[in-house]
Amino acid sequence: MEYAIQTKNLVKRYGRRFTALDDISLNVRKGNVVGYLGPNGAGKTTTIKILTKLIKPTAGHAYINGIDITRPSPEVLGKVGSLIEIPGMYEFLTPVEMLTYFGRVYRIDKQSLDQRIKEILSLVKLSDWANKKTSKFSTGMQRRLAIAKAVLHKPDVLLLDEPVLGLDPSGIKDVRELIRQFKNEGMTVFLSSHLLGEVAEVCDSVIFIDKGKIIDSKTMKDITNRLASKAIRVEFSSPVSDDDVARIRSVKSVSNIDILDNNTLLIHFEGGLPASHQILRDLAGMNLEILSYDHDRMGVEDYYLSLFENESGAKQ
Repeated sequence: MEYAIQTKNLVKRYGRRFTALDDISLNVRKGNVVGYLGPNGAGKTTTIKILTKLIKPTAGHAYINGIDITRPSPEVLGKVGSLIEIPGMYEFLTPVEMLTYFGRVYRIDKQSLDQRIKEILSLVKLSDWANKKTSKFSTGMQRRLAIAKAVLHKPDVLLLDEPVLGLDPSGIKDVRELIRQFKNEGMTVFLSSHLLGEVAEVCDSVIFIDKGKIIDSKTMKDITNRLASKAIRVEFSSPVSDDDVARIRSVKSVSNIDILDNNTLLIHFEGGLPASHQILRDLAGMNLEILSYDHDRMGVEDYYLSLFENESGAKQ
């Protein structure tokens, strides 16, 4: 299996007292969008800074497209684009001027660069602002321009640290659409974020980190399907008796029942969707006539909170 990003036993210490990363090993498949989630100070930005060679690890290795970036490897970053923390803007430059400068750094020939700048400004919806000073830009426009700079040279791998930080809903939607576009073009995207709902919208899988350690990783399909359902809201065609409730409580996987009204129960259960399907079959076997049912679904935020409750005994 080919991985775009790998780390093996990655450690980063600052002095003797603080360990920012503690034996981090992760794998990101080529062409996937992977979220990197955890509380502030968990080690997300440190990981991304190592992957972009801004800082060196204390121990361990990190690989981009199979190349060990902890060793001298000047060619590897030519295939990487990045947006780290809050990007600085050259307020005295226009988008065209700024992208031209960075295109020359990447040694893109002038004809190709001019065309690429037009393409990328159109993609990030800044064509009408191509020759305006960036000092006039809103936060969302600045973030879209920073992403344009990150993908100007058509990288294989894109590293995004809190790409929607400080954006309004419209700006968040724009960035979400950009990430989907990059995935469609075959780019691998590794993004850190604390906006869990946004990660759920665009990611194939999620890695959870806390206090410098990876504590879990799941595909979004795992979270939204296998781990998603936690209760079924069932409406029956006639009132449910106390005896009926007692019988339902005895069904395998049922953990609790809330009586919402005479005809409606909220049935809590353990397990994923297969368990809920079996409960519904058991109810039908009791000759209880079901009028309708619906799953109360656990989203990525619920999963995140339950995960960190289990890790620390209290919500982060």
